[in-house]
Order: sequence, then structure tokens, then C-alpha cells
Amino acid sequence: MKMTVDERDQWECLLADWSAAYDITHDDQDGEQPFKAVPHADRQVLLEAASPRLLRGMVREDHARRTANRPQASG
Repeated sequence: MKMTVDERDQWECLLADWSAAYDITHDDQDGEQPFKAVPHADRQVLLEAASPRLLRGMVREDHARRTANRPQASG
């Protein structure tokens, strides 16, 4: 599957924004859900999407949920 210019741009943004916290891959052989992300904090979770734009949204939501559920440090 060849990415469009928009998909390539979204892919580059996804990597730049989230590669420090997620393993992000693109598998040309997986036709329906070629874009994948696995959070470093929980290797059992696999996020899959049909486009990098959709995966960016999923990663943002996943990260927000993980951050909200994290215990707060008492100060």
C-alpha cells in the first residue's frame, strides 16, 4: 500500500509526537489495519488503524486515559 502525501504527513507527525512512548509500525502486508502502536508502558495492548490519522487519534486517547488513571504524587 502506497501512502498518500497526507498519510505520509500524518505518519511523520505520529512518529515525532509519540515514538518516545509507543512502538509505532506500518505493515504493508496488513491491508485492513496496517498502522499499529504498542505502548511502552503496556506491551499487551495493540492499537490498530486503517490510517495514520486514525492511529494518532487512538494513541492520543489511549495516552490521555493512561495519564488520567496514573496515581497522583502527593506533595
